[in-house]
Amino acid sequence: MEKSVVIKASNVDLAVEKALAELGVARDRVQVEVLQKGGLFQKAEVRVTVRESAETLAEDFVNGVLDAMHINARATAGESDGEIVVDIAGEDGGAAIGYRGEVLDAIQFLTRTYVGQEKNGSAKIVVDCENYRAKRRDTLVALAGRLAEKAYRTRRKVVLEPMNPFERRIIHGALMDSEIAETHSEGEDADRHVVIVPKGVELREDRPRGGRRDGRRDGRRDGRRDDRRRDERGGRDERRQSGARRERSFRDEEEVPDGREYRGYYTDNFVKSEAPKSGPPKFKSFGGGKRR
Repeated sequence: MEKSVVIKASNVDLAVEKALAELGVARDRVQVEVLQKGGLFQKAEVRVTVRESAETLAEDFVNGVLDAMHINARATAGESDGEIVVDIAGEDGGAAIGYRGEVLDAIQFLTRTYVGQEKNGSAKIVVDCENYRAKRRDTLVALAGRLAEKAYRTRRKVVLEPMNPFERRIIHGALMDSEIAETHSEGEDADRHVVIVPKGVELREDRPRGGRRDGRRDGRRDGRRDDRRRDERGGRDERRQSGARRERSFRDEEEVPDGREYRGYYTDNFVKSEAPKSGPPKFKSFGGGKRR
């Protein structure tokens, strides 16, 4: 929706300045229509209309989003190679990018949707910040080359993590003319990802982790594990038996054979002692003197 104001002033130039201040835009972004030039006893009157191009819509929208997110950065829009590029620059540029460009992609998606609704069409809009798009492109191209070599060397498919359409197109384009690998996309919506398939080789079957192709575990490895478990069980049984023998060897003083007394926990700790004397027990007095 176009913004327009009608301003009266003593002359045309002053009226235009007031209109620009009210609209908050630059002179090159508006269209001025002089309704009345003014004179000695008559004021000048102008209608100033903001030119609602796709560039201005995108720029204003992105700046509004940055203000709403309290990000200290500003956006400027321009046209390059048939597409509108909105470049964000400022102290909080990193916050506008987000983790792996997630925030930047979200702003770009919203901007395209808004401009498309306002202009009743679809415009090619790219939102960039601190040359992130170019850096990300170089990273993905290098990654595609390494993974293609890995797929060819191992003769196995390489499945990449889910990516947005922009990044998937970079991977496909990087390996479009490759002689050792080809690509295709799988999955739906947010889970859509790229699969790299080696060319000219027979693909290997993926074995179950820790086992054979038929799904059974390796008998030799299991045998080693079973032997180790048997040894552990045998050691525990032996310790239990040893403990039982020690427990059986333990005797109370009443069970000690005549002529020996208990001095420990093991049978060989019994030692000889004098045999108990017959007769009534004798008690030792500690309080009185000896009677005569």
